[in-house]
Amino acid sequence: MTRDDALTLNDFRDKVVLITGGTKGIGRACALAFARLGAQCWLTNRWGSADEDELREAFARVGARAPVIVEADASKKRETKALIERMREAGVEGVDVFISNVAMVVRGEGLDAHSERALLKSLEYSAWPFVDYLHQLEAGFGRYPEYAIAMSSDGPDQHYPHYDYVAVAKSVLETFVRYMSTHLREQGVKVNALRTRQVPTDSYAQIFGEDNTALAARFAEFSVTPEEVAATTLGLCSGLFDSFGGQVLQLDRGAAFVDNVMTMGRRLLGESDAGEAKPEPSPRAPAPAIIELGSAEGEGAGSVRALMRRRLEGKAVIITGGTKGIGLACGLAFGSCGARTYLTNRWGSADEGAIASAFAEVGAPAPVILEADASLDEDTASLMERVHADVGDGGLEVLISNVSFAHISQEHHDLSFKGLKRSLTYSAWPFVSYLQHAKQRFGRLPRYAIGMSSRGPEYFLPGYDFVAASKAVMETFCRYLTSDLLDEDIRINVLRANPVETESLEATFGPEFAPFCKKWYAEGFFIQPREVAEAALALCSGLMDGVRGQVLLLDRGFGFSDNVVRLFTERERYGL
Repeated sequence: MTRDDALTLNDFRDKVVLITGGTKGIGRACALAFARLGAQCWLTNRWGSADEDELREAFARVGARAPVIVEADASKKRETKALIERMREAGVEGVDVFISNVAMVVRGEGLDAHSERALLKSLEYSAWPFVDYLHQLEAGFGRYPEYAIAMSSDGPDQHYPHYDYVAVAKSVLETFVRYMSTHLREQGVKVNALRTRQVPTDSYAQIFGEDNTALAARFAEFSVTPEEVAATTLGLCSGLFDSFGGQVLQLDRGAAFVDNVMTMGRRLLGESDAGEAKPEPSPRAPAPAIIELGSAEGEGAGSVRALMRRRLEGKAVIITGGTKGIGLACGLAFGSCGARTYLTNRWGSADEGAIASAFAEVGAPAPVILEADASLDEDTASLMERVHADVGDGGLEVLISNVSFAHISQEHHDLSFKGLKRSLTYSAWPFVSYLQHAKQRFGRLPRYAIGMSSRGPEYFLPGYDFVAASKAVMETFCRYLTSDLLDEDIRINVLRANPVETESLEATFGPEFAPFCKKWYAEGFFIQPREVAEAALALCSGLMDGVRGQVLLLDRGFGFSDNVVRLFTERERYGL
C-alpha cells in the first residue's frame, strides 16, 4: 500500500477489502469504515440474506463507492473459488485487506446433546474459512492480502449459555491466527484476531435469546458497538499497528478484568459500594472516530492522517523520558499530527538542537523540553503547572510514561529490597503519580494514558529482575486503574515490545546482544522506536477507544515461535 512519509499510514483509496459476512452487523460496519476512506469493498453473504438496496443507500449516504455484494457460502470451497474468479474478471488484481467475519450459530445444549457433527459443522463455518480464504486468495491472485483480520469473541475464556460450539470454533480460529502469522511472516502479511464482547447484533440476539440479551443490557457500558469494532479494525490495518502480529486483541472497554462476583455482585443486586441503591448507567455513545472520518471525498479521503490531526492538533501530550529512543519517537509521531509535545529528561541529557531539527523535518510544532525527575513530586507538579499555563484545563490529551531506571543485577545475590524500591520509584510509580498530579491540576484526567513496558515480566532476560518487577507493577496498575476509572473519560493501556534497538538496550545487555540476536533471528525480531510510537498513536487516535486496560505485545508474532523447536527446524539456515 502507499505510505505516508512521516508516519506509516496506509492510503486506502482504490484498495480492495474483502469481508465475509459483510452485509450486516460488524461486517457491514467494517465495510462502511473502509469505504469512507476510498476502498472498494467486496462483501459476501448467504442466500439473499442482505437487503442490497438498503446497503447501497448506506454507502451512498457517506459518499462511498457502492460495494460489490456476492452470495458465497464460506464453508464451500467452490463458492470461494467462484468469488475470486468473479473478482479477477472485474479487474481486481489482489486483495489488500481480508476480514473473516462469518460465524454459524450452533447452540450447545449440554453434555447429552453434544455431537461430533455439530462440532465439525461449527468449525467448517466459523474457523476453517479463515485459512481456506487465505489459501484461495494466494492461489487466485499470486499474493496474500497485506492484512488478515479474524473476528473472534471472548467465548473461549468466558462462559456464555449455549455458546459451546461457537467458543470452540473461536478458539480454533485464534490458534490458526497465531500459526498463520508465523507461516506468512516472510510474505509480509499482518495476521491478527479481534476479540469482542457483547456486540448488539442480530447474531448476538439469535445466540443468547431475549432473556440473556435483556440481562446484558443492564451492563450497557460494556457493550461494544459494531462501529467501535470497525474503527479498531481500521486501526489494525492503518499501518500504525504493523508491529502487532499473531495477536488476539481484546476489545471490551475493560470489562474482562471486572467481570467477577466480588466486583459486579453489588451491581447485580442494584447496590453501590456503600450498600445504597444504584441507578442503571446510560449506554455510552458510539465511537466518535467513525463519525469523524467523513466522506470518501475531500481532505479525509483515503487517509487516516486527517482524522489524527483533527483529534490531536493543539492538544498537549506529555512524554516522560521523551528526548531519546521510544520517547523521542513518540514525540515525533504525535507532533507530526499537530500535537503540542512536552518531553521530559533528567539533568541536561537531551541534545535540544538535534531534537528541534528532527521535529522541523516532519513538520511538527517545536517541542517543549523540560528537565523533570519523574520520581520527584515537586518536579511533576512544576511540569503540570507549565503545561496548564500553555493549554488550560482541557488541553492535556495524552500522557505517555516512558521513564525507566533500574539496577541491573549480575546474579541473584545482587538483589536487594533497596534496589527494588529504587526501581519502582523511577519505573512504575510515576505512571500513577503523573495521573494524580494531572487530575489535581487540570481538574480531569488525560483522555489517554500509555505505559511503556517490555516482555520482562513473562520472558527471562538476564539481569532484568528489577526492571521486570517494575514493569509488572505498571501493568497491574494499568488494569486496576482502568477498573477504578471506568466512569471517567480515560483509556489506559500498556505497550510491551520485543527488544527495541535503543541506547537503553545496549546499556542494559551490552554491545554484543543485538548482533547475537540478529544472527539467530530474522531482522524483524527487533522492534524500532518508531513502531512503538505509532502503536501508541493508534491507541490515542480515537479508532481504538474500546481497547482499555490491555497489555499489548508488539513483536510481529515472533514470541509465538521463539523457541528451540524453531531453531531445530531452521538448523540448516543457521548452520547448526
